[in-house]
Parts: sequence; structure tokens; C-alpha cells
Amino acid sequence: MLCNNCGQENSNEAVLCLNCGHNLSDIQGQTPPPLTAVNISKDAQSMQNTPSSDSQTADSLLAAFVGKKYDDFYRNKWFKNHKPTLSADNKKINFQSFNLAGFFLGSFWFCYRKMYLAAFLIILGITVVDLTLMYLLGMEKYNMLGQSVFIGAWAGLAGVSGNYFYLKHSVKKITKITDTYTDSAVINEQLAKQGGTSWIGSIGVTLLLILLSGGITYLLAPEWYWIV
Repeated sequence: MLCNNCGQENSNEAVLCLNCGHNLSDIQGQTPPPLTAVNISKDAQSMQNTPSSDSQTADSLLAAFVGKKYDDFYRNKWFKNHKPTLSADNKKINFQSFNLAGFFLGSFWFCYRKMYLAAFLIILGITVVDLTLMYLLGMEKYNMLGQSVFIGAWAGLAGVSGNYFYLKHSVKKITKITDTYTDSAVINEQLAKQGGTSWIGSIGVTLLLILLSGGITYLLAPEWYWIV
């Protein structure tokens, strides 16, 4: 794609010109391709301050951070009937949407999307509540309740709120990156590095969290819990 400002050749996915930083969305606007933005810079924040340009900037930044699943999944889940935004106003986003991966995979999905703190808090919360119920209910009632019911409730929570938490995570990271860096190449590098997905992180961190939960349970669970 040729920049209509300086004539520089850019990739078809580029949002800003590599040479002059000119916004290429005007060229793409006539036949917009899927947003897999490659070159995002803080210059995008200085575009004309209109709702339209703000929406385009948010769309491009989120696309660059999330990756290929943004166009065919997350944009619709987050902004159905709304324009893309980095605003914290819940009225401008789709709060109620379901994430099947979050429901079935729980903290594993959170780690896959690099939300390690959220995964840690979920595992810690499950463990603490589980231990509390052990002592409050006693062996008989606790066994009648069954861990499957308890884990199912947490899975439902992750499924219902997963998309919302992921949007909050994405906005927080994008804001920090664009506030910290001004060079387009560095911003692009950081969006790719801190966003996207990680199989290594999902497997490694999840295993560590399971070991942490098991260790806490081993130390604090009542003696009857270990009776086979």
C-alpha cells in the first residue's frame, strides 16, 4: 500500500506509514480489511479528535494487542452495537457476553491470554473459599456438596466475566504502552510482546498455580480431608 502523503510502500496491514507516520486508515477505509494492525504508534493518539477517529484508533490498538482473534471474535463480543473504545465507561461496551474457553479452561485460558494476575487471584480465591467451606461444613456436608458443584460455579463465573476482564486487561496494557513509548517501532514491539497469546505461559503458570493451591490445601486442610 502506497502512502498518499510521502509515497512510501507499506504492507497492506499497516495502519501508519513507516516513513512519515501518516495515518493509512483513510486509504483502507473504502474497502477495510480485517484489522491486524502492524505499525501502531502514539501518533495515532494525535489524530483529529472526533468520535470517528477515536474509534478507529481504539480499534487498531486493540487489534494489534489481541491478534487475529480480535476481528472474528472479540470485537463483536466487546462492542456489539457500540463503537470500539478504550473508555472505562461500561455503557460503551458489551458487558454480558460468554467466553466458552474461559468456562471450560478457567485459569488456563486466563494464562493463555497472559492475564497471570487474574489467574492467580482466581486460583487463590477458589482455594481459600474451598478451605473455608471445609471447616464451616465439616466432612459430611462438605462431601455431600461435592467439589464439582463448587468448581462448576467458578467455571460459570469465568465464562460470563472472562471477556469483560480481558477487555479491561487489554485497555490497561495498551494505555500503559502508549503512555510510556513514543516510537512507533517500540510501541508495535511492546503490543506484540505483551499482547497476543502464550502456550508456554498458559501451561507453565497454570502448573505453578495448581502446585500453589495444592500446597496451601496440604498445609491448611483439616485432617479428615485426606482420609480416603
